[in-house]
Amino acid sequence: MKVYQLENANGISMRFMNYGAAVIAIETPDSRGEMDNIILSLPTPHDYTKEKTYLGATIGRVAGRIRGGEWTFPLEKNEGENHCHGGTIGFESRFWDGEPFQEETRVGVRFTYHSPAFENGYPGNLTATVCHSLDHENNWRITYTATTDAITLFNPTNHVYFNLAGSKENTIHNHTLAIQSDAYLPLTAENLPTGEIKNVQNTPFDLRTATPLQAVLASNHHDIQQSQGLNHPFILNNQQHPAATLTHPDTGRQVRITTTAPAVIPYTGNHFNQDFTLSTGQKVTKYAGIALETQQLPDAIHHPNFGNIILQPDQPFFSETTYQFSLK
Repeated sequence: MKVYQLENANGISMRFMNYGAAVIAIETPDSRGEMDNIILSLPTPHDYTKEKTYLGATIGRVAGRIRGGEWTFPLEKNEGENHCHGGTIGFESRFWDGEPFQEETRVGVRFTYHSPAFENGYPGNLTATVCHSLDHENNWRITYTATTDAITLFNPTNHVYFNLAGSKENTIHNHTLAIQSDAYLPLTAENLPTGEIKNVQNTPFDLRTATPLQAVLASNHHDIQQSQGLNHPFILNNQQHPAATLTHPDTGRQVRITTTAPAVIPYTGNHFNQDFTLSTGQKVTKYAGIALETQQLPDAIHHPNFGNIILQPDQPFFSETTYQFSLK
């Protein structure tokens, strides 16, 4: 297990580990200058090998669910009859090769993993690289690249859970969220897209202006009730930046997200139920954090209008997401 620490000139620090190419801590100041870890973390790096939490991890080869656990090739069915987050032992449970670097304006660590053909059912020998960097403008940038020697599927994301209150609050109820999206995807009871694309107008999914998460989570809208919160893909409006903004008014902390990906999935920790202990010493509670997963739409392989997640040998993959930390 190797841990890498990045710091910038403004005192922001981040820690990563080679298991899952994961981010395991982000410390930023609040409006009073008090530092705190603003993501859900486990007590020690080794705890990540014992708990299947996905906290801060790189997800792949394909993030989200694939209906029936099959494509042209059968994939591992690791969630009932479906395939989820790349399989039982996906990218989040692999040891990556880490290479730290330092440049004039940023520091970072570049993780590489060689996924052999038919790992979890996926064809093609795939080489994936995830580069995490932190610059002096308080930008955490994640760059994904990949190549394959045979046609395969690829749709990675990162599963960091934010709680901008740090150790002061154990839920995200007092956060606001804005997503620049006119449309979202309803889900089945198995958290698969139904295939519909719905307009957010006059629904709790209209997050085009900053909206208190407490109000969203308390909504009696069928789609919110069925998932017990947010877990729904939002199709991002073109060229509108930032794509999403998460704010905690009491501390003043804010995260603004820009991405080359066409969608973001806000997941509000709906399934957390005292399952494991966090680095704060507290048991994780429902709505303890929010993941903002930038990616192609899930189950795209079964929906022609959801975008293309097929990776060809002659077409290297590239995607980039930036999280900017600031005070409001």
